[in-house]
Amino acid sequence: MKLSFSYIPFRWLPTLLLCVAYALLQAVAFHPFLSFAFPLLLLKSAMDALILAGIGALLAVAIPSSDYVKLDSVQRFVNFFALGMVVALIWAALFFFSSWLVFGNTRPAEIRSLLPLATFIGVLAYVTLLQVTLRRMEAGEKGNGPELPEEENDIPAAESLRGKEQEETETLERVAVRVGQRIHVIFVPDIVYIRSDGDYVQIVTDQNRFLKEETMKYFEAGLPSSQFVRVHRSYIVNVEKILRIEMYEKQNQMLTLKNGDKIRASVSGYKALRAVLNL
Repeated sequence: MKLSFSYIPFRWLPTLLLCVAYALLQAVAFHPFLSFAFPLLLLKSAMDALILAGIGALLAVAIPSSDYVKLDSVQRFVNFFALGMVVALIWAALFFFSSWLVFGNTRPAEIRSLLPLATFIGVLAYVTLLQVTLRRMEAGEKGNGPELPEEENDIPAAESLRGKEQEETETLERVAVRVGQRIHVIFVPDIVYIRSDGDYVQIVTDQNRFLKEETMKYFEAGLPSSQFVRVHRSYIVNVEKILRIEMYEKQNQMLTLKNGDKIRASVSGYKALRAVLNL
C-alpha cells in the first residue's frame, strides 16, 4: 500500500507541540533519578520525543495498510500484541542509543536503572497510538456523520441528489491538486478510488495519494456515473480498477482493487455497483 506524505507539513504544528510537551515532562520526571545536568536531560528527552514521533508515523502507515478488517478479534489481538513487542524493543534500543549519544559512557548504571520506566513509556505510547489509529480508521468507515443501519445507508439518498447536482456540475475530466508549491493534474481514468478523510478527500492513483479539500458529494456528482460508484459512505471506486469482489461478513462485500487495496462495500453500495456492472 503506497503512501504520500505530501500533506504532512500542514500537520507539523500539533506534532511539534506534543514533542515539546513530552520532552519537558520526561526531563522533569527523570531529573530526580539521574545526576546529569538538566539541559542534558532535556536534550535527551527531545531526541526521545522525535523517536516516538517517528514510531507513531510508521504505525500510522503500517496499521491501516494491514488486512485488519479481515481478521477476527483473536487474530487482531495476537497481531497487535506482537507488533507492540517489536515496538517496545525498538523503543528501548533507541532509548539507550540516545542516552549514549548525549551522556556517553558515563554512569551507565543510572541509565540501566531507567529500563523499566522506559519500557512502560514505550508500551503506553504504543497503546495510545494504536487506539488513535484504529479510531481514525473507524471514523473513515463511518464517514463524517452518524452511522445509519445498512438498510438506511445514505448512499441511495445521495444518489437521489446526484441527478440534480449533475445538472449543475460539469463532468470532471481531470482534478488539480496543490502539493506545496506544485500543482499535480490527475486525469480521471487514473483515479483508483476516492476516500473521505475528515474535511478532505484522499485521491488514490496507481502511483500516489493526494489530499484535496473537497467533499465526496462534489466528486460523486462530477465523476462519470458509468465508471465511478459510491460503494460506501466513505468510498467512491473506479469500477475499471476492481480486480475481484468477495463476500465479507453477511451481506457486505469486499472489493480488491488492482493496486492491492481492499474496500468494504455496504449493502446499498453493492447494489449500485451491481447496477453499473450489469450483474
